[in-house]
Amino acid sequence: MSNDEDIEKTKSLISMGAEIAGAAVGGAIGFFAAGPAGAAGAGTLGVIVARAGAKLLGDVAERTMSEREKVRVGAAAAIAFDKIEKYTQAGNEPRKDGFFDSVEGERSKAEEVLEGTLRRAREEYEEKKIALLGNFYANMVYSPGVSVEEAYYYLRLFDSLTYRQLCVICLIFMKPYYPGFQSLRTTDYRTNNKNMSASAVTLLQEIFAVYSLGLVCVKSTSGEGYSALLGWHDVIPSGLELTGLGERFKDLFMGGGNLVLADIEAVANSLR
Repeated sequence: MSNDEDIEKTKSLISMGAEIAGAAVGGAIGFFAAGPAGAAGAGTLGVIVARAGAKLLGDVAERTMSEREKVRVGAAAAIAFDKIEKYTQAGNEPRKDGFFDSVEGERSKAEEVLEGTLRRAREEYEEKKIALLGNFYANMVYSPGVSVEEAYYYLRLFDSLTYRQLCVICLIFMKPYYPGFQSLRTTDYRTNNKNMSASAVTLLQEIFAVYSLGLVCVKSTSGEGYSALLGWHDVIPSGLELTGLGERFKDLFMGGGNLVLADIEAVANSLR
């Protein structure tokens, strides 16, 4: 298949994502519209990014997918390449560590990571998560300090998290800057836990699961050191913090926004 054919198939697939990606579709199509010679302002690295993206997306577009799967894949791609277009127009340069290089018989790492990202989008029934997958690929293009091996691990972590767990991570990040998130419960749930709803317990179990993955920790009530959690009843909402791994995960998937504030507020209300 020629590169022109790849680009036309790419633009068609991206257009399918309009229901979820909205205006991002236009920016992404604009990135590919002029072909590799014109994409991203004709900058050498911009051309490489466009070629890698079009090659993989052209291939993905030919695969058998349901209409809804095409919407999800197209939306993730639209959000990713709309952000890449904006980063490029702002003068940011993509990574130069071999991420886009391919050798005979092997695809570039950029294509591998993009395929992993789109595969998760295709299978993701919680469609509010799709935008964060788009963020992830765009941020990987501009994050030379994040290895490909890390990217594969983060994608697997993301796949295991619910949208509400992602809202928890964002709540923790926003807490120091958003007064409305600073009035969370200051004690654990070993006592005063009568009449708790099943939904509240499920949320705490979700938080414990995020803790078990190493993405969050809980500062002790004394303010010195951190508490070891044995179960959901040990969660102290006001003491929740992101670990180093959690910060890195947050930067890749949430750098660029796209979580719904009302959903984060709903989590905060349950933790007061």
